[in-house]
Amino acid sequence: MGFTFIPAAEEHRLPSLAAPGRGLATLAYSLDRPFPAPRQGLRGGCMVLGGRVRSGRAAETANECRRRGIGTAVFGFSPCPGLELLRFCETLRRRGIRCVVTEAVWQEGCGAAMLVSTAISGGTLTERLRAARERCGEVWLDLERTRRLFPLPCPDGNGSPLSPGELEQLLSQGDAPFFSEALQCRVSVLSSPVRFLLYDDGETLWRKAALAERLGISKGLLLIPEEWSEAELIQAEKNPAIQG
Repeated sequence: MGFTFIPAAEEHRLPSLAAPGRGLATLAYSLDRPFPAPRQGLRGGCMVLGGRVRSGRAAETANECRRRGIGTAVFGFSPCPGLELLRFCETLRRRGIRCVVTEAVWQEGCGAAMLVSTAISGGTLTERLRAARERCGEVWLDLERTRRLFPLPCPDGNGSPLSPGELEQLLSQGDAPFFSEALQCRVSVLSSPVRFLLYDDGETLWRKAALAERLGISKGLLLIPEEWSEAELIQAEKNPAIQG
């Protein structure tokens, strides 16, 4: 079957990631503001829609997808009423647009695939993905390079996001990192006070994709952060983790 990584980036960065046969996902659109005029001539791939889902913008979204040859819309990153989601999905599906909805707002009857984040801090990724497949037959991964610091205790279970520089600094202070089979990421323990670092690299992203493939999941969005420099984008282009 194979696993397909779909790089997701701001529109002006997509040309650096374009390659024959590779799908791309643009982060240019939000339902909380008017859609921008396209900055690039790229066609096809996915539209990642930020903002709150509103059925009143469904027709406009479908028209924009059709105009640009986009076949898939990914959305549901903010809470929304269930009826609004159902109406939005129905309008897009009738226009031939595939829908992928985040795990947090997905519901029975929406007819969409489910987008599941691989950044977890408890339980096991295997069980999370299995449960998602039981709820929704088609699952996509939301892949991002986790960089989080978790104090003890951590009531919210989310920890604090870190910049690449902050991660490197903290790694130099902690124990040698190890790979967590349960979380499918790397972990380092810091003392005084005790804290945990959870982070991803190219290898852990591959491991997550391999796990997903064994469970019958074949697609994933790979977030390319705005903070990456042009040099990092060039390096990313050579990284097998985004080659489809």
